[in-house]
Amino acid sequence: MIAGKLQTVSVVDALQEHLRNYIFSGRIAAGERIKESPMARELEVSRHTLRAALSRLENVGLLEYRENHGWSVPQFGQEEYADILLLRESLEKTAYRVAVEKGVKPDARVHDALARIRGMTQETPWSERIDADAALHQALVDLAGSPRLSRAFSDMMDEFRLCRMQSLAWLEQLPVDRWIQFHVELIEGLSSDDPDVESIAGNHFVADPWNAPRANVSHDRGREVVSQ
Repeated sequence: MIAGKLQTVSVVDALQEHLRNYIFSGRIAAGERIKESPMARELEVSRHTLRAALSRLENVGLLEYRENHGWSVPQFGQEEYADILLLRESLEKTAYRVAVEKGVKPDARVHDALARIRGMTQETPWSERIDADAALHQALVDLAGSPRLSRAFSDMMDEFRLCRMQSLAWLEQLPVDRWIQFHVELIEGLSSDDPDVESIAGNHFVADPWNAPRANVSHDRGREVVSQ
């Protein structure tokens, strides 16, 4: 009986990650209704299992559910984007402060993530850049040694990554060498002998155009949405 439950959880976990990749790759477009029966057949799972995975993705903000419509990928407006940015900055600054108080410096995982970013060029697909950016910042937050803080940041970053994928029109204006330099300076600051967290984090969030909601705005169903 216990083995059966573990197997069910494993299937839902795998399906959740599979659908998450669908969303980030753009295979499920923003606003597009997810048709449960065809998707369940395509993925060779039951509708019950599919709904469990969809519900989890709704809980982390990657899907929204509306009566008589079902699940779809949300189209983020500027107000929602700004709210996510506010949470991100708060979580990161808290993690940096805790790590500094513990005397924890950026580790091998952080430097490996930075090396990945440094190896990118203007031709690197945006999906890879966004993934690398998320990996670096997750590694930095994990330095605080707080499982709950790390989990909260990971959940928030799913929404933030989706915002970025919906905002490529203005992200493409950011030269990759500037983007790389922002992250080099962040790691150098946190690696210094006496890091000033407020200054280091503040400079990064101000300097990095990715952290400003600059998307164009149009109207859809009476609310602002990020134009692509």
